[in-house]
Amino acid sequence: MRLILIIMLLLAPVTWADPEMLESAPQTPAFPQAVNLATNISSAFSSDLPTGSGQSLLPHLQCIFTEMKRDFTVQVMPWRRAYQDVKSNRIDGFFTAIPMRQVDPYAVLSAPMVLENWYWFWRPDTIAPESWREGYRLGSILGSQQETWLAEAGYRVDMSGNNLPQMIKLLQGKRIDVILADREHFFRAATELKLNPDNFQSRFFRYVPLGVYFNEQFLNNNPDFLTAFNKNITQCATGHFAISEFEKMQIRELLQRKIERWKRLPKLEEFLQAQNQKNKRLSRREIDERDKKWIAAFQENDFAYPLKLVDQELSAQLREIKKQSLDTITEIIVTDARGLNLAISDMTSDYWQGDEAKFTEAYGKSATTLYFGDITYDESTKRFQIHLSVPLYTEEKFEPLGTMIFGVDVEKVLSQAQ
Repeated sequence: MRLILIIMLLLAPVTWADPEMLESAPQTPAFPQAVNLATNISSAFSSDLPTGSGQSLLPHLQCIFTEMKRDFTVQVMPWRRAYQDVKSNRIDGFFTAIPMRQVDPYAVLSAPMVLENWYWFWRPDTIAPESWREGYRLGSILGSQQETWLAEAGYRVDMSGNNLPQMIKLLQGKRIDVILADREHFFRAATELKLNPDNFQSRFFRYVPLGVYFNEQFLNNNPDFLTAFNKNITQCATGHFAISEFEKMQIRELLQRKIERWKRLPKLEEFLQAQNQKNKRLSRREIDERDKKWIAAFQENDFAYPLKLVDQELSAQLREIKKQSLDTITEIIVTDARGLNLAISDMTSDYWQGDEAKFTEAYGKSATTLYFGDITYDESTKRFQIHLSVPLYTEEKFEPLGTMIFGVDVEKVLSQAQ
């Protein structure tokens, strides 16, 4: 399923500032120094799918620029021209784009605005190899992000088309052997063709963050622009990066049995009962004070205070689980009944988890609960992570004790689930 942070609407071939298209649109104040952007009307789904009129263009970008008190214009052009116009400073940026080596020397990519979920799709009569690089005919949509990525990665595209329904027809007609596409787009296109998308074979490839590439000269002239733009991406968001039900099922199949075993670590119940007894009379003010001290210590890389508050024996067991997972598990936290850290595999940014969904959506819930948080993207490590949370209970009386929270590298676990 395509994971969307904004409402991505296709553009008619006009600029944002076209007065005829915006005649009936709600007017926003005109700000000086308009930012000149470009895009390509073709999407990863279809290049000819109409999706509305000019006054409803790009509400997320409009929100961002309004918050920044900046005006902007949008013009439609082929990607290759957009790359050249950014390089030659004729435009300030283009969207939405994947990270591209040929563009990085003269432009900077914003934080993700869209998160796509790329899969390989092929016919059931084709034997899937470890790699589609050699001996298989690849198809791609002209001007799509997949075409750009395949070219950069050294794949040979044997046949191109204008949209995804056309590519699926070529696949079904055996003129190509495989397509790289966003999963939600593929399913939607197959359904439009009255084909059952489940009749095609598929394999998860990767998540792909899409953002806006801003020309480096523009950013040098506007040094605070990118920080403000990235901040407002989140503030103007209409949703979150959510994992699909299909992927939840795959992750459950891979991790559920292991998690059930980890919930019964030696002495875990004993440690939790002792901490719950010790902390049950803590006031909210005392919890907040501990949390503030922990956060300050984390920011200063001084972990003497936080380490006094967690059980070292249990933390060592959590580190061993993480090590054995071969980087599938990125962190593990055990909390008590108040949401306070009892044990940690890695230093956490805060001490109290009790006000966060990863605790509240698991603690005291059904014993089979496996709560999935939203996908987060770490720009520094280029990793996509989700938090999985499970409730912890006493074995005999089935009384709630706390929670166990797992940070999971979602790309690695889905790659293993294939």
